[in-house]
Amino acid sequence: MYVKTFKEISKDMTQDCGGKASHLGELTHLGLNVPPGYTVLWNAYYRHIEANGLTEKIRSIVSTINFDNYEDAETKTQKIRDLIIAAPMPSEIEEEIVKYYGMLPGEKDPFVAVRSSVAIRDSTISSFPGLMDTYHYIKGAPQVVEKVKECWASVWSTRAAVTRNNKKLDHEKAVIAPTIQLMVNSEVAGVAFTMNPVTKAKDEIMIESNWGLGETVVSGKATSDLFIIDKKTGEIKSQTISNKEDSYVQAEGGGGKWIKVDPVKAKTPSMTPEMIKELCRVAHIIEDHYGYPQDIEWAFEKGKLYILQARKARASGE
Repeated sequence: MYVKTFKEISKDMTQDCGGKASHLGELTHLGLNVPPGYTVLWNAYYRHIEANGLTEKIRSIVSTINFDNYEDAETKTQKIRDLIIAAPMPSEIEEEIVKYYGMLPGEKDPFVAVRSSVAIRDSTISSFPGLMDTYHYIKGAPQVVEKVKECWASVWSTRAAVTRNNKKLDHEKAVIAPTIQLMVNSEVAGVAFTMNPVTKAKDEIMIESNWGLGETVVSGKATSDLFIIDKKTGEIKSQTISNKEDSYVQAEGGGGKWIKVDPVKAKTPSMTPEMIKELCRVAHIIEDHYGYPQDIEWAFEKGKLYILQARKARASGE
């Protein structure tokens, strides 16, 4: 078996399906509103490498990388990425990916997000935030299969490879388990921390939000609204409403694109008090379940809150 649905996954399965997927499974079991999806398990990537005779080719390239020279690392990791993407996916893996895509609820050939879920085997590491690839508004089984390969290839992004080398982690123990999840076409999205990551205050919830997809916030490419909430009372202690000129939304025919926001809307708060209250309610549930502060990605579509990811929150500089 190379695929599991979120309903078959729990938080203790990071070694099989990476941090993102294992926590999506856990959140699904909690009864939270997680968009349905499935994960291509870690063994599928290594089966792809083995079936296409790439193991020694990759080792050979890695042995020549000068990790102190970014240009050299970029050139050679690109060769590895190209090998992974160009190789045909083993039919038994492709068939499972296509089968489970066809089982997603709703319309035929729905839009999905294909995101990387990672870990390092035989270690406690279960995330490399921002180092792997994510694809939005992917439609049709052939596109999903292609994006899974591109996610696999991103385990050899220059930044990921350099990070593993600097941390003295074994490249061949990298877990890359792409997740395929129904797309939330959000009007508003962002992140919520069940602590203040700037001041380290654990009695506050910090929310960053913007129009469109969460990519607008997590990429750091646009300014966002900032809300500080008293965790106990739920009162808004402070809010900074930014001029949100840029947003990331669905492009015609699939994929995402950056757009300019209407000037009036750009200066309007992206969240209502009711949305903040609902997000804080769910954030409490997630933190209480895990027992430590959480970094949560969320989205509102047509007034409904969706939870897209949760992981351990870290203070700035950690």
